[in-house]
This record gives sequence, structure tokens and C-alpha cells, in this order.
Amino acid sequence: MKSAERRSRRLLRWYPRSWRETHEDEFAALLEDSMLDRPFWPGRSLNIAMNAMRVRSIELRGSPRRMFLATSVPIVVFVVAIDLATNGFGLFYVSGPSKGPMPYSSSKGVAYNKIPDYVSVYIGPNEIGYTPKAYIAASNGSSNDPLLGRIAPVYASNLTTLLGHEYPGIGFVRLGSSPWSISCKSESTYVNNPHGGQTITAIACPSATMVLPNVLGMVTPTAVGELSGLGVGVVVQNVRTTSVPPGHIVSTSPESGTTIRARQQVVVDNSVAF
Repeated sequence: MKSAERRSRRLLRWYPRSWRETHEDEFAALLEDSMLDRPFWPGRSLNIAMNAMRVRSIELRGSPRRMFLATSVPIVVFVVAIDLATNGFGLFYVSGPSKGPMPYSSSKGVAYNKIPDYVSVYIGPNEIGYTPKAYIAASNGSSNDPLLGRIAPVYASNLTTLLGHEYPGIGFVRLGSSPWSISCKSESTYVNNPHGGQTITAIACPSATMVLPNVLGMVTPTAVGELSGLGVGVVVQNVRTTSVPPGHIVSTSPESGTTIRARQQVVVDNSVAF
């Protein structure tokens, strides 16, 4: 397990088990991303401990004994968190995760550290949600980030309440709803042909099904183009292998021959040399 992942999992132990069962994986990914961006940030540990204190307090309410625990445990957590976060130097300033719209620059790309930790996304009339920036941008500028382009969690303004997920090519889908049954937004793909013209192909609605073709061993750009032309959301990730020449498809998830939904995400493994 990587150092950043170990640190993030350790910090999230402040939260109760019930909270971790629902949110731990997504928040661990966000914390790992934050640690890569700012390795030494005492306020991060303090903020996590204080938010965990609030969550535990809510869970402990309901009886005199629990009320006592609800008031005493947070105090202990707070004191210990101060010590851990500040290394004994008395730093009491708390800075939580930032949130806001994606910055825009007309001259060049926006630096990763200038993007808010949570980026606002439109989820409905007069409604805004927030998704971790790791699903939108990569810290090293690479398109091979493990979360980039994947189905992204969308939270309320408190950054803890999960509202639903943002599906590439489909849009926001609330918890409890199926991404395959929502109203279809018409989309098309455009492919340049050898004669200088364009071939326009309509992308099927998510309710439609198809059989995933076999692209194993194909040159990666060709395979991606074929899948994209079918209306499949393609996520490319690099894998190191000697069994397949570099720049060719090693495997797909789901596997070829599987019946999938239109606009469903398919992960393709692209071979790179050791």
C-alpha cells in the first residue's frame, strides 16, 4: 500500500465505522490526491478530526450515557487532533477543503493547485453539487490518472452528503435512480473520411444495449475510435506488459462479448513498455 494511501486510511479512522462503510473509498481517493498536492498540511488532519467529531456526536445522541459520550469523546478527539495536526506548535487555524467553479484561463491551462478541491457541477435548476477535482483533472497533467474521466461522486455543499453521481455522456444521476432510464440527450460522433468529408453517427440513448466488440490486440487509437463511434465512454489506462506490443490493447473491462448499455464506460488497458 502506498504511503499516501496508508496516511489517508489512518486519518479516516477518526470517523465511525458506519460512515466509513459508505464514504471511505471516495474520501480516501480525495485525501491521497490532496497529499500529493500538499504533502505537509497540518490543517488537513485537524479538519478531518473535527468533522469526524461532529459525525460521531450525531451518532451518539439518544440516551444520557450517549449524551455524555457525545460531549466527552469530541473533546478528547479535538485535543489529540490539535497535537497531531500541529506537532505541538500550537497551530489552531483550521482550513477545510476548498470548493468552487473550475478556474478558466484563456492563455494556458489552469495549474492543478489552482483548482478547488471540490469543483462545482450543475445538477438541476438552481442546484449545484460538488465533485472531487481528481475526477476532472490530473495532478501531473497526465490523462492516465486513475480517477480522471470515471463516474464521479457528487456531494452537497457540506461536502459529505452524497447526492448522486456524474456519468460521462449521461450527466447527473441522483442516488436511487438508474443512469440507463433517464431522458436521453441527443449526441453524435464526427469522423473525418479520406475524401475530406465527415461521417456523422448518432449515439444511441443509454436505454439501448449492444455487444462490446473484440478490440484486443488492436492499435489503441483505432480501438478507441471504434468504441467511441459506437457511443461507448472509453477510459484508457496504461499497463506495463511484455506480452502485447506497446500501443496496443491488452484487455477491456467489461470483456469483449459482454452486453452493455450505450454510453456505458469501458476501461481499455493500453500496453506500455517496461
